[in-house]
Amino acid sequence: MWKIIDDCGKQLTVNSRVRAIDDQHTKIYEVIEIEFDQYKLQLISRDGMPAVDALHQILTCDQLVKYNFEVEENEATVID
Repeated sequence: MWKIIDDCGKQLTVNSRVRAIDDQHTKIYEVIEIEFDQYKLQLISRDGMPAVDALHQILTCDQLVKYNFEVEENEATVID
């Protein structure tokens, strides 16, 4: 399940997956490094296809929020 990022400190950790959707493309990144308020992202797929190049991007929390990035949240499994 994907959720809009609104609190980077609580929602993002190393290995979190984040998604950016624009009019034409969906890109999924993995957070590979966090330093203070900077998040280093590595592109892992674009439009459902695995990324060939290891493209990196460094964004601040404000940028992640401004550009409506979403974080993948695992749903808790309830065992009866």
